[in-house]
Amino acid sequence: MGMNLSLDEMLDELWHLSTHLVWQLRLDQERAFTDLGLSPMQAFTLMCVAHGIDQPSSLGFVLSTSPPGVSQMLASLEERALVRRELDSENKRKVRVLLTEQGKAVLEGMRENWKKVSRERFNRLDLEEVDMLRRIYHKLNEPLNPKDAPPTPEARS
Repeated sequence: MGMNLSLDEMLDELWHLSTHLVWQLRLDQERAFTDLGLSPMQAFTLMCVAHGIDQPSSLGFVLSTSPPGVSQMLASLEERALVRRELDSENKRKVRVLLTEQGKAVLEGMRENWKKVSRERFNRLDLEEVDMLRRIYHKLNEPLNPKDAPPTPEARS
């Protein structure tokens, strides 16, 4: 196993490995967030809002969810007082989604639980390998096409 594989052979192997790893990470997320009463999708929504993706349409784009799906997700988070929706002060036709203090506390709990769960998976790597993986994740998360990137908070202003 090494560099004597063709690109297609490596991509095929990566497909199998990635599919398995994504599933394992999803199970890790469930373990990390279930104690907080959150699904992985709810947790991801809170993370998005915390990172400034504060409009339902932008959330729908990032979550790949329909407007009714976003509305339902936000309603479930509002019921738990984790987010609140309010009219944009500069454009009353726009709604912004904001984390509440309780939402910020839950986000911190998510972060701590995730670290605890992921240490189990990543402890087989040394610090240099974890850093390399972190850099690779950053590279793989870059949009293939800049027009595919979700709008940043600055661009929406």
